Amino acid sequence: MKRHDPTFSSQENSTDLKGFDDYQLTLGDLMRGERATLGKSLLDVQRELRIKASYISAIENCDPEAFDTPSFIAGYVKSYAKYLGMPPEEVFEKFCSESGFATKITLSSKSRGKKKNLTLHPQNASGIATLAAASTQFMPPKKSALDHFDTRAIGSTIVMIALISSISFGAWSIIKEVQRVQVSPAENTPIVLSDLDPIGGVIETKENRASYLFAENTTKENLDRLYRPQALEVPILVARDAPIS
Repeated sequence: MKRHDPTFSSQENSTDLKGFDDYQLTLGDLMRGERATLGKSLLDVQRELRIKASYISAIENCDPEAFDTPSFIAGYVKSYAKYLGMPPEEVFEKFCSESGFATKITLSSKSRGKKKNLTLHPQNASGIATLAAASTQFMPPKKSALDHFDTRAIGSTIVMIALISSISFGAWSIIKEVQRVQVSPAENTPIVLSDLDPIGGVIETKENRASYLFAENTTKENLDRLYRPQALEVPILVARDAPIS
């Protein structure tokens, strides 16, 4: 039996039993646990943080290759850690250590520093100077503001202004001549009549008075006769003593 087998007993003694605390917890396990404690799914986190669910999953899996722009990884990781209630700086350091993202950043910064610290040797400086001198020969000469100014434009502008002025003056003189009013004296001067009442010079006498009263009475009778209402025609009624047959 295996119980009495010496090889089985040696293997059993060599392997140590592990408890639940002996397993190493990764950053993704901690983040998933915190997210499960909050009861949030990846879509819930996407709606609240405005970060794609694929980026959230990449942060939990410590996969920096899933991001389109590596410069935004630090902001995404710290925002997600703050959302879960975890320390952002510690979470970002652990993310860099597990994914190797920090090594990429340091290598890029070192390469930039090397580029900045490049010094020119005398032999290289002379070559650069000759290249700069050769490039300046093919550059177009600098032009001033007066080079773009054409003297012929002045003559054409003056001619145009003179033409417009002459046309305007001619039109104004014609309109002024048309609207001019001339007053000429009349050949026959009008005669003013001083005596306008033909009856004013008549001497009033008894005969004139009687004729005037007669004419006035006649005029009144004629007017009364003219405007008097006409009498209605009344039918003639005849009395009958006998029955109508």
